[in-house]
Amino acid sequence: MSESGYRSRHTLHLAEMRPHMTSFACVALIIAKSEPNVFLDKLSSEQRGVICFTLRDTRMHIANCKCWGSKASVEEYTAMLQIGDVVDIVGAKVMAITPPNMPGLSEQQQQQRYQPRGTLSCALVVNEGQGYLVKHNGDDASIVQPLRQLIHVPHKPLSSALKLADVRCAAPGAEQRPAVYVDLLVVVAAVRPVRELKRKLAAGVGNAARLLHCLELVVIDTSCADGMVFTIWHPDWIRRAQYWQPRKTLLHLIDVRLSHSQFYGCPVLSLASCTLIYEQPLPQSAECQALLLFAASTPLQTYDIFAQTDLEQLPAAEHIQTQMSVRQIYARTEGELQDATSEHFTAVLYALVTKFDLDGLAASISKKCKACNRLIPNSRSDCDNESCLLEFSLGHSGARFEHFFNINIHLSDQTGTLLETRLSGGVAEHLLGLKADAFPQLPEPKKTQLKWRFLLKYFEVKLLVRKPAAMRKNLAVIVVDMQLISLARLIEKISVF
Repeated sequence: MSESGYRSRHTLHLAEMRPHMTSFACVALIIAKSEPNVFLDKLSSEQRGVICFTLRDTRMHIANCKCWGSKASVEEYTAMLQIGDVVDIVGAKVMAITPPNMPGLSEQQQQQRYQPRGTLSCALVVNEGQGYLVKHNGDDASIVQPLRQLIHVPHKPLSSALKLADVRCAAPGAEQRPAVYVDLLVVVAAVRPVRELKRKLAAGVGNAARLLHCLELVVIDTSCADGMVFTIWHPDWIRRAQYWQPRKTLLHLIDVRLSHSQFYGCPVLSLASCTLIYEQPLPQSAECQALLLFAASTPLQTYDIFAQTDLEQLPAAEHIQTQMSVRQIYARTEGELQDATSEHFTAVLYALVTKFDLDGLAASISKKCKACNRLIPNSRSDCDNESCLLEFSLGHSGARFEHFFNINIHLSDQTGTLLETRLSGGVAEHLLGLKADAFPQLPEPKKTQLKWRFLLKYFEVKLLVRKPAAMRKNLAVIVVDMQLISLARLIEKISVF
């Protein structure tokens, strides 16, 4: 499919769509794009696919267009057409869509969360061999330039956007579902490096693993300088985000997903299938000017909240040298010795293990998603992330999560007891000499023996301490290493200290 300059007397506007038209043609801007969904057609035993583009040709008219065809054609659309492209739609069918608030529809149908909400009562369907989409000729400036500007012009008023402070208070709790969808006007405050994750393809699609990318950033507005996490999995938006600048890039988010994250322990935002993003919307408006002024004058924070449960990037044990008591650790995190410029620190603690409940009622094993590594509550077997749910729904077999040690231990010295310490991940497996997946099958007497290797014994414990923050309400204390210590050595360390 090459670049086209398709224009004829039969070219219409989206607003002119009528149900049952069979050869509709128009020129429009792509403002959103779904991930391709490839599946095995049981009737033909061939791989087929579908991809959805959200199109716009005026300030007020938006419609979705689904393209069905072979795997090769859908993959060609995925590679060729990007968000922000002006395209010709040729030979499309027009389908009537049910208004979302019609009585008799289920709550799920009314929400229509699998694609952006159009502003028209019709949608387009393009079938391979009957119609197609292709880039419009870039030299046709009179058509292309006005349409490209629509990526910056919201179809909803900026004044209708909610404040971060309000949605944080109204966010679903830890065990509440479903998520809610909100409109926000925010400015980018921080952008983290893109993470890479491998995920197996669905059955019938192939045996290879697909490489996924995840971008996490922090967004703020005038009501919330601490900000909220905004997670993006979509490749097109990750590519566009490389040009976003902290304190300078404004985003008008329409129907962005708001949910409680077990991973962060707080409300977070994520790009959903229904979300629309307008970059630098109406920058001369009063709302945007006020937000840019606020961002420029707000003290810069590190927003180092992404690594709070990251067990793969712990500091080297040999680099942790500063000895502290329990009282000093608490004083540095939330007391008179706290330093507002640092969100974490390390410490060496000489202490007695006073809780190590491996064989009791306390949970020693947690679950994380195999796809994105986020924490999953023990009461559930699925990740909350929409991208993971979609991937797992495409014929994935086997467990969707994996276990890891997450043991709460208490460490006591002459000044008090540290209650928030966790022995987790690979550090726990190394110290216990046991893989997390093997622990549930361990006989109870063996669990008890393992517990008494640590309980009521003195250890030199090297810790990473992460302070409470606006997006991480609880103190996090992670064991980096711990070594059994003799009583004589303990007395020496405490007396010198």
